[in-house]
Amino acid sequence: MPTMIRRGLVPIAAVILGLVMLPHAPASAAITITPVRQVGSSGHAELYGWGAATFPDGTVAIGDYWNYRVQRYAKDGSPIGTVQARTGGFPHGAPYGLATDPVTGDLYVGNPDNGANVLKYSISGQPILSFGSPGSGANRFRYPRGVAVASDRTVFVADARDDTVSAHNSQGQELYSVSGSQVPNPRGIAVDAQDNVYVGDSQLRRVQVFNKNLQYQRSFGYGQLGGDVRGVAVDKANGWVYVVDAASGKVYKYTTGGTLLLSFGALGSGPGQFNGGGRDVTVDGDGNVWVGDMPNFRVQKFSPSGQFIAEIPDPPDPPPDGGFAEPRDVAVDSDGDVFVADTHNWRMQKFAPAGQFVTKWGNRATFNYQKGTMVDRVSGAVYVCDTDAGRLRKYDSSGTSQLWSRTGFKCFGGAVSNDGTSVYVADTQNARVVQVSAATGSTIRTIASRGSSNGQVQMPRDVAVAGDGTIWVSDSTRNTIQQFGANGGYLGRVGQSGSSTSSFRQAWGVAVAGSYVLVADSTANQIKIWTTSGTFVCAFGGGGSGLGQFQAPKGMDYNAGKLYVVEQTGERVQVLDVGLS
Repeated sequence: MPTMIRRGLVPIAAVILGLVMLPHAPASAAITITPVRQVGSSGHAELYGWGAATFPDGTVAIGDYWNYRVQRYAKDGSPIGTVQARTGGFPHGAPYGLATDPVTGDLYVGNPDNGANVLKYSISGQPILSFGSPGSGANRFRYPRGVAVASDRTVFVADARDDTVSAHNSQGQELYSVSGSQVPNPRGIAVDAQDNVYVGDSQLRRVQVFNKNLQYQRSFGYGQLGGDVRGVAVDKANGWVYVVDAASGKVYKYTTGGTLLLSFGALGSGPGQFNGGGRDVTVDGDGNVWVGDMPNFRVQKFSPSGQFIAEIPDPPDPPPDGGFAEPRDVAVDSDGDVFVADTHNWRMQKFAPAGQFVTKWGNRATFNYQKGTMVDRVSGAVYVCDTDAGRLRKYDSSGTSQLWSRTGFKCFGGAVSNDGTSVYVADTQNARVVQVSAATGSTIRTIASRGSSNGQVQMPRDVAVAGDGTIWVSDSTRNTIQQFGANGGYLGRVGQSGSSTSSFRQAWGVAVAGSYVLVADSTANQIKIWTTSGTFVCAFGGGGSGLGQFQAPKGMDYNAGKLYVVEQTGERVQVLDVGLS
């Protein structure tokens, strides 16, 4: 496996970069920051199989989602190499829908997360073309999820959030489109031998068929397909259509006329099963069916009759214990045990105070991109913001028992009160800060709601509770940290948007150490510090991979003289001694 993708766990000895005396502290107090060590390191699975397409020679392209690359495989499943990595071409995020030009073999990649565009590469990975930009209207996309290419090289794009399917020439110029209620949530897309266009729609729970001019012809699958229709592929030689229904874990096979022939697959992690449902689908040069199974760290290959043939890689190579894929938050218990939300590996990990891996829990069937965690230092309970699932979950300290789960929270972080009776939740996507009962998960009160006035929030990311019970809330849209009393009343704020040292580019994690407020400015790759009375002290760190440097710092926690900072891009937790006097 390329070491640039899956980096093993490298023990880091304790390194002291030197005490950093921060200026402008009050004469009666001082703070020192000493980088000590890191906990964990980058650790990805070999393959996060999502997008799928077949080249004219019958070989297969698979979108390796959280490794940000496209891999190519022979028909027997043996790896050929990387078609496109994250660097060396157009800037792109995780590859979604893939398609190939039937004439040239050029590869098209839907790129909704980093540019809202469609990228075109040669079969050897050379960048050729990027078309589209964020927005609605001609040659603009909101979420270009699926791509298909017709025999005349017309490129069809399914924009799942703009409710649009558009046709483009091979240079990316839009020709015509269909949108609105006709295609309310298009995802998978494919063309048949006559260049008719098949569109999988999760909202309508059916496949809709259009001619090559995007004129509606018919639909099929309603009453059979569930609510999460993903990939669509056409076996042009035989006139069969394969549709991935992630809700049931099944793949349905139809004739192009819409007659159901069979279904195969189930939810699970065994052969022929899918964790959270399959992703995209393609038919290789031998007529076998390949389905992305991202949460099981593989792609699966089936015969046309639905018989399981192979998993690729065989066996799957999951992320190593102690390895992270873009973690978002960290929390520490009273014993110094470290809990990390390993977001893109869909799991929680626990480490001993010295950094040794202890245990893990969760997978894609458990968590849907959990982005926050908090620990009760009284009881040891662990709270997890299961963000994309819209849940707040409470576990025991080992993660083996879920104590309760409550819906209605799209949170990124939070904190537990000093007495352990309440949880303060930064309900990010609902633009509020909520006090929740630790015992039951019921809402006690809303401390801050959406708005731009004092005491209101727009994108709250994290919460810290000081020793005196006051509550500090970061807001990455307003780029400020607001202080509330223990009773929830607004008290004041520090920081503002800007590029200066004393301003925020993206305020994220927040922690309180004695009379100081420490904030992770994620875009600036720094920790910025104020006194609790509102005086700016200093900015610490800067971009880099050394101790004392940061790569997209996100969540933070402070406990017993130590600051813990999780880095999304650096994929580690840094531990820093904090000296107060």
